[in-house]
Amino acid sequence: MSHTNGGLTRHHRKTKALGGTTEKKNISLLPRKKHRAWHLLFPGDWPPERIAKEINDVFLDPSYQFIAIRKEELCESSRLLSGSSSRSR
Repeated sequence: MSHTNGGLTRHHRKTKALGGTTEKKNISLLPRKKHRAWHLLFPGDWPPERIAKEINDVFLDPSYQFIAIRKEELCESSRLLSGSSSRSR
């Protein structure tokens, strides 16, 4: 949670505990208070599905559902729902 840059801290989007790297695409710069709040709410070893469950169970309006789904799965689900196939016709 360290490494400041002009009042901003480096946040690993995929945590190191879950195999995240220091590649630029995995780092977000956040104000210190937001970064600290994230880590207080969601321990570093929680996968996205567990974070989504906590948000749904504790924080979100019950008439909504927050989901965590891999982009690849989302693309495949969209193709299936639209009736298209990954195969050429």
